[in-house]
Amino acid sequence: MNTQMISTPIRVGKKEAPNRIVFQPMECNDADSNGDPSDLSINRYRRFAEGGAGIIFTESLTITSESRARKSQLSITEQNAKGLKRLIKEMREVNGDSLILFQLNQSGQLSEAAFSKVISVYPTKDPDIHVLTEEEIEEISDNFVKAAVIAKQVGADGIDFKHCHGYVCTEMIQPANTRNDRYGGSFENRTRFFRETTRKMKDALDDDSFLLGVRFNAYDGVTGGFGTAGPEEVIEDLSEPIAFSKMIAETGMDYINVSAGIAGSEITQPSKKYPEGVYRLFGWAKAVKEAVDIPVIGSGYSSLRDGKNGLPETDLAKKTFLYWAEKNLKDGNVDLVGVGRQSLADPLFPKKILGGQLDTVDWCTICDHCLALMFAQKDVGCATYDKYYRDIYLGTLKKTKSKTD
Repeated sequence: MNTQMISTPIRVGKKEAPNRIVFQPMECNDADSNGDPSDLSINRYRRFAEGGAGIIFTESLTITSESRARKSQLSITEQNAKGLKRLIKEMREVNGDSLILFQLNQSGQLSEAAFSKVISVYPTKDPDIHVLTEEEIEEISDNFVKAAVIAKQVGADGIDFKHCHGYVCTEMIQPANTRNDRYGGSFENRTRFFRETTRKMKDALDDDSFLLGVRFNAYDGVTGGFGTAGPEEVIEDLSEPIAFSKMIAETGMDYINVSAGIAGSEITQPSKKYPEGVYRLFGWAKAVKEAVDIPVIGSGYSSLRDGKNGLPETDLAKKTFLYWAEKNLKDGNVDLVGVGRQSLADPLFPKKILGGQLDTVDWCTICDHCLALMFAQKDVGCATYDKYYRDIYLGTLKKTKSKTD
């Protein structure tokens, strides 16, 4: 079993990740009523730390309670600093080597109206959705900066400035953003929020060892989405994603994490019905890597499993996570490989892989019950291997069935 590439340390900014495996952000909706990590949250992240991935991203931390996608979403405001500091402390007690990065987010149109305010960067077909003013956009920018400072204060190694999956920063850079002010229309205007906020973060942090990076979509897969040529277009066009990649590197960010699609879509997370979607994610990451000289993280690797997937390849050995991770790293298509759903299925995944214990891995089955739990606003975890989450999932199914009977 060859793990030569994934076991190699890598410099990210001025820090070092001990290996090339990344735990991607996975929203688990189990914060307490104040948005602080609950005991359930803490225990999950302790297990992630025990797993020993080179980089561990927290799930999406909301910078405001006013507009958020999850009812029990972890928050990052001044009142949450103590809870987040405890989270870092608990993880460091288990593992002092992995890099821990906080993903910062504001939900925008994907905010849930049942418990928060739905907002949008640009006008939509729904007149009830509030369109942000310039002043409100500037306030959101300031909140991102405050969150980055809090992340540093509580001991994180850095942050991810989230620009993917349809949330507010995704809206900002989409061609569909046809605002007629300095934040909309041209590519320069649509990326102004990113440039201004990044500059303010750097000034406020005043620490070039604190890692700053961006997870963004190479292709949203929706009309007027990022990765298309205009507000009415849907055909893939990587001109702006490549230009944005270069901009990220030129502003002095430390890494890029490449994704695609809107939250929960098969583009984002290759499914049993469309396993070939992982090849598209490989291609997008490669295109970004060819454009920049900072570390690039690839996505979609959970779907590969131990080769028991639907990819059109007769040689089982050439369908596995390990094969593609090693190949893409060796070929220079990416610098690190990310798993999301696999981290929930087996938090010890990196430790087992790097320790030669492949036969002990609990492989993600791509059932996507974790996604179903997320959209049902329940505690999120692996309903295949963990009875606690399986019981929640089955209970959710029963309630859904009773409503339709």
